[in-house]
Amino acid sequence: MALLELRNVDAGYGETQVLWDINLQADEGIITVMLGSNGAGKTTTLRVTSGVLRPWKGNVLLEGRDVTKLPAHKRVELGIVMVPEGRRLWPDLTVYENLELGAYTRRARDKFDSSLDLVYSLFPRLRERRNQLAGTLSGGEQQMLAIGRALMAVPRILLMDEPSLGLAPKLVGEIMNVVRKLRDDERLTVFLVEQNVHMSLEIADYGYVIEQGRIVLSGPKEELEGSERIKKAYLGL
Repeated sequence: MALLELRNVDAGYGETQVLWDINLQADEGIITVMLGSNGAGKTTTLRVTSGVLRPWKGNVLLEGRDVTKLPAHKRVELGIVMVPEGRRLWPDLTVYENLELGAYTRRARDKFDSSLDLVYSLFPRLRERRNQLAGTLSGGEQQMLAIGRALMAVPRILLMDEPSLGLAPKLVGEIMNVVRKLRDDERLTVFLVEQNVHMSLEIADYGYVIEQGRIVLSGPKEELEGSERIKKAYLGL
């Protein structure tokens, strides 16, 4: 069943159009990835989905409900939660305080203790560094904190924008393993935007390829892995 849908979405900035007729869906309990090069329209798709950017045309639906006109904070209350590119932490607050701020909705506050337990079980280093300022963490630890903060909001669907960006391969593997655990153990729906095609397809169930603002390919992970277009353009095969 589709938890999230984008229907016939056009979007852009000022007079510059970035997305053309985007149609996609993220089914409940699976990892859906959007693949594409830098500037293809991946982040703009997430901004439309999260409510940061209003589409020029088309609709965003959560479980069949049209949320296109809802602002970002209202979508968070409904469970559409984003881990932004670049982490966007509060560097002068502690790890714990950043996590606390993630749980600002009433629904999230009611589940604060269980959410915090989940975050600490996924990222033991955050428990160890809970009193450390976020700005003093390593890049990998900051990415863990950004994901943890999003989980504190009790997402129904977790939007992730380039979580591997700037991380060493070992840390990328750790982050991707956590995303896989969230699907397998928590049954969380994940919509992942990535340039790291190989790593993304390892954990994905379904995917879309976007080029110059248009979806040019979609299908189950196995289908994308076998695509000559994917092999030549993204895997160097």
